[in-house]
Amino acid sequence: MSGTSYLLDTSALLAHFFDEPGADIVQGIWASKGPKPAISAVSIAELRGRLRDEGTDEDEAVRAADDYFGELTTCLSVDRSVAEMAWQLRALTSRRLPFVDALIAATARAAGAILVHKDPHMSRIPTEVVKQLVLP
Repeated sequence: MSGTSYLLDTSALLAHFFDEPGADIVQGIWASKGPKPAISAVSIAELRGRLRDEGTDEDEAVRAADDYFGELTTCLSVDRSVAEMAWQLRALTSRRLPFVDALIAATARAAGAILVHKDPHMSRIPTEVVKQLVLP
């Protein structure tokens, strides 16, 4: 994938949506002159579900997700090589790495992008394998 320098994990999108710590960093990535940040396709389902779980109205959740996935980001597919990389990432971590997060991290790795997230368990992935920007 040429030109994308960041891949936003679902936790980064949620931090922005709820104006949590790190929201300003995500906003700065969007405001930069560089290419649009990417997301993994699995974040589409995860974000809508997490917004609903947090009590966001269904229509607002769909609208917010569509905004994030439309104008603001480039969506990257998960193919066999990304799925196999996710398995390898799970094997590299000393503790449990949720499968969805492994797929998202593997998408960043395949794209050569910096993974932007707030999840402590994602920080267990060696940074020499997946470059990371951990939000506060």
